[in-house]
Amino acid sequence: MKTLFGILAYCIVATCVYSQEVADTVSVRVQYYALYKHTQEQKEAYDDINLLDIGRHSSRFYSQRFERFLHLRDSVKSVNTDPMSYLQFLANTFGSKKGREYEVYKHIPQRGTLTYTDVVHNDFSFCYEESIPTFSWELAEGDTIIIGYPCHKAVCQFRGRTWTAWYSLDLPFDNGPWKLGGLPGLILAASESRHEFSFVATGIEQMRQTATICFYPKRYLRSTPAKFQRLLEDYWKDQWNTTNRLQGSGYSEPPKAQRSFNACLMEKYE
Repeated sequence: MKTLFGILAYCIVATCVYSQEVADTVSVRVQYYALYKHTQEQKEAYDDINLLDIGRHSSRFYSQRFERFLHLRDSVKSVNTDPMSYLQFLANTFGSKKGREYEVYKHIPQRGTLTYTDVVHNDFSFCYEESIPTFSWELAEGDTIIIGYPCHKAVCQFRGRTWTAWYSLDLPFDNGPWKLGGLPGLILAASESRHEFSFVATGIEQMRQTATICFYPKRYLRSTPAKFQRLLEDYWKDQWNTTNRLQGSGYSEPPKAQRSFNACLMEKYE
């Protein structure tokens, strides 16, 4: 098994230049139980099920629940043209029922590049690219076992947060949940010091059925990390006006019942 994972780990860092629509075959799938907050005012964290698909040349990290939500949403749209039915469906699907909307693609569209996608207010899909981040991990004392794999501890400061990670040398992938990576083994658990985000692996499998990693850039409005961060901050401060701006509406007066929130960002761009 270790030899197999070693071969797969080598494959993921192989050089590959992608066309506009990227396709890769998934070799290993890791499942994580995630906790997260949208805003600092949110008292209880939502939970989610995240998947990390590791392919021969790339990887994709995403919410299993949001993936299912999209399929169900498309089904609702296809069988019912009543706009009120669609709005009712959205109203009944929120929080951990829907899952987190963001996805992280590594080595897409090319080796060394990270592509991040997210959805604002259900309808506006954005993406940006950046170099795969460099993490200054400090190896720490401590060990544990996660889903049967011995793990070691590491800590780092990254874009305004202190992350603690547990990684396994038995799984030699330079990868992990969200944007995390840069350790000599797959990150099976990670949490940050403010207890607003965390991930713990609950399973790992070698894929025996055909699954692919695909990215379709034409589905997204292109942005930059800093601009998208400002958009999220604006959205949670003033959802009414920010949504109207995205829609191109001329309305600017928010309803009296609107509340302002502070976005709970996983990282901070200056």
